[in-house]
This record gives sequence, structure tokens and C-alpha cells, in this order.
Amino acid sequence: MQKLFCAVVFEYEQLQLHLLPISTAIIVEGSIVMDDVQNLPEALCLLFGLSYALHLDYPKAMTNTFGFIQRVMLGLGESKLPPKLQSLKNLLLS
Repeated sequence: MQKLFCAVVFEYEQLQLHLLPISTAIIVEGSIVMDDVQNLPEALCLLFGLSYALHLDYPKAMTNTFGFIQRVMLGLGESKLPPKLQSLKNLLLS
């Protein structure tokens, strides 16, 4: 598998942080592959779809983050969680 170097980039109006960005893009390995994505949930779903379709690995520094989103929030993959992810899930659900 190839390494996934990705980012979801949001551009906001000056000094206004809100949930509706002006522009959203998905960058994989330094190139913009999708632009004008409507919102964060859609961008994350597209990012997971791209990583699956292109057979890309998660970035090493974000393996637990992507694993948590994939397994806990999206309910995809193995049901048995590594200890770090299981403890985070337990904290969030308590």
C-alpha cells in the first residue's frame, strides 16, 4: 500500500470561525484532488473513500485518529478495538 499524505483544508472568512467554510479541499500527496467540498462530514467521507479506492495507508502520526473515526464513528472494519481506542470510546460513551 502507498502512504496517504492527506489534509482536509478549510478556508474561513476573516476572523469568523463557523461551520460553513468558504472553501474546502482534499489534498493527497501534495496535490489537490477534490475542491469545493460542501462540509466537514462530506470531506471526511470522501477522504475515507479515496484512501480505500486508492489503497492508501493512513499517515503514521494519525493512525489512531483515522482508526477511531473509521471504527467507532463510522462503524467500519473490525469490531475489536486496540486498547487506546477502546478507552477513548468508553470515555466518550460514559
